[in-house]
Amino acid sequence: MCASKILLLSLATVITTAVAWPSQSFKSVPFAPPVFNITKSGAHLAPGLLLITTTDPPFPASYIVTDDGDLVWSSKTGNYANLNVQTLGSQPVLTFWNGTGSADVHVAGHGYGMVQILDSTYTELFNLCLNLGLVTPGDIAIECQADLHESYVTDHGSILVTAYNITQADLTSLNGPGDGWVYDSLVFDIDIKTQEILFSWSALNGGVSISDSKQPLGSSGTLSDPFDFFHINSIQSVGNRYLLNSRYTWTSYMIDSNGDIEWQFEGSTGGDFKLPSDIHFAWQHHARALDVTATSLTLHMFDNANYEPPFAGVNQSLGLMFSLDLLSMTSTLLKDLYDPNEALYADSQGALDLLPNGNILMGYGQIPVIREYGPAGDVRMTITFGELDDGTQQSYRAYRLAWEGTPAEAPVVVVENGWAYMSWNGATCVESWYIYEGTTAETLKCTMRVRNSGFETRVSISNSTAFLKVAAVTTNFSKRYSSVVVVPQ
Repeated sequence: MCASKILLLSLATVITTAVAWPSQSFKSVPFAPPVFNITKSGAHLAPGLLLITTTDPPFPASYIVTDDGDLVWSSKTGNYANLNVQTLGSQPVLTFWNGTGSADVHVAGHGYGMVQILDSTYTELFNLCLNLGLVTPGDIAIECQADLHESYVTDHGSILVTAYNITQADLTSLNGPGDGWVYDSLVFDIDIKTQEILFSWSALNGGVSISDSKQPLGSSGTLSDPFDFFHINSIQSVGNRYLLNSRYTWTSYMIDSNGDIEWQFEGSTGGDFKLPSDIHFAWQHHARALDVTATSLTLHMFDNANYEPPFAGVNQSLGLMFSLDLLSMTSTLLKDLYDPNEALYADSQGALDLLPNGNILMGYGQIPVIREYGPAGDVRMTITFGELDDGTQQSYRAYRLAWEGTPAEAPVVVVENGWAYMSWNGATCVESWYIYEGTTAETLKCTMRVRNSGFETRVSISNSTAFLKVAAVTTNFSKRYSSVVVVPQ
């Protein structure tokens, strides 16, 4: 049995400047996630970890964190969106979009990149770099063409992705040219293993009128500046149908397996449904259907409600849940979520998720805030990870989900000024650490066992130690060893 020792533990160092939101730093890894400022009401929170993709330097990345603000896993730096835990077959997997360049390098709000799927050891199972035959801005050759907005794994082993294709279109209904150009929003249902396209849909050819767009044409509509009339931002598989959401038509569409529109739920008129009195929604994101039957369903969304025109700074962003009656074609508002003490106006992005205990998580997209609401709409937790008014730090969506990770890569330990700093990026079940010290690499002996503390644990080592390694002990008592390191003298 290892000897015990008084333990000194470290929290991540906080780096602050006069102009930037504070970030964390660690000795054992180069990650620099933002500091997560957290307030809790004390009411019961849902289980699970938080999944966030930050956009602002010094380290834009995908992150898994606890609701105490402790880092669990970080990707490499890059341009990420839509970090999610999904099920592929019977296996939980981590999925995310990873841009091959900046998500905004060609046009604000779109992206060109790949979808990566990792198993619970963070080993890549699939890298979906899809050539979808798109016409891109400037006709630039782009190898990976999936858009950032959706990467939804279905229950039949396929993935739903969005894409944007430059297409010629008649814009006279908007007082534009007859030979104008648009970004056509596309949907693809793709077999993950074979990358065969199982289903595709085009907004331009699928029965949506360009005149339905609430987005003003302005000076766009040219080949160099195509008009984004639809702007798809979510897809969901609903049996053999698809629920699509368009930001710029304020509409969710149910599409059948032939690509025909079954019904439309629109934010100003209701579309095919009657809206409840005095209720509207606009510029919405992340529409999802549940409890679907032949006669009804529940639909929830993140209602941005705020974008110019016509609502800039007028309506705060909301979480909305409706019951849709498919016989009477009426809608009933079930939930209307907002913080009465702090109104937030998110122009873009955002997500709403129902949690297992009845709570609701809302990520505010453009605004670096995540809130967990109770079933009655009370705010139970607020997480802030950037300045609210500078528009730099964002997370397209945020989720709270169950995830257990045991990394294939070994734990890491570094030694500096008589302290050992150890971490195991992505491990969710480390209970403690064994410390092995010696004067040679062959004579290492266990000198202590210390309790794990957050992402990085710190402990003092003997002045005579010349070589050191550590072992992460998981909650099922298995061990994973780091490499032996030479202790600087």
